[in-house]
Amino acid sequence: MNKAGQNAIQFCIYSYGLYALYLLLECIDFLSLLHTPEPGFHPTYDIVHVSFFIIELIVYASLTLGFIMLYNHRDKKPLTVVLLVLTITIIRIIMIYYLYWFSEPKVHFVPYIYKKSNEFSGIARGLLLPFQIICGIICTWIWLKIFRRSTSNDLSSETKTII
Repeated sequence: MNKAGQNAIQFCIYSYGLYALYLLLECIDFLSLLHTPEPGFHPTYDIVHVSFFIIELIVYASLTLGFIMLYNHRDKKPLTVVLLVLTITIIRIIMIYYLYWFSEPKVHFVPYIYKKSNEFSGIARGLLLPFQIICGIICTWIWLKIFRRSTSNDLSSETKTII
């Protein structure tokens, strides 16, 4: 079952890493359009809007590195993995709700660039954001099973030593 747990963490690495790569491509695209716009094209955003993407890129690159460190750690405690992945998944659900579905862009400070920047962004977000949440839930579920199995093994070994 520990191999399944390792694979679940690996899928979390892939989901957050792919999203970080997507954000990197978006940042480069937005910055290049700001620097040299196409003839007759004027961007509806500025460097402040792109900074939201840059901050999100830093956050998800850090989360990817955190999952990589968790994956490479030898003596993982199942409860620690469950709590860590569950916390990250819940925070991610809240962020997705706030950034994309909570309100119109004029109501709060998140720029419209997040809502729909180009045709590719809708497809990428539509695939990658649910994939992150699904991977987090599956990883939590698998490591919760590992935790339950390890605690039941600990209880049965304690019972044998008492008898």
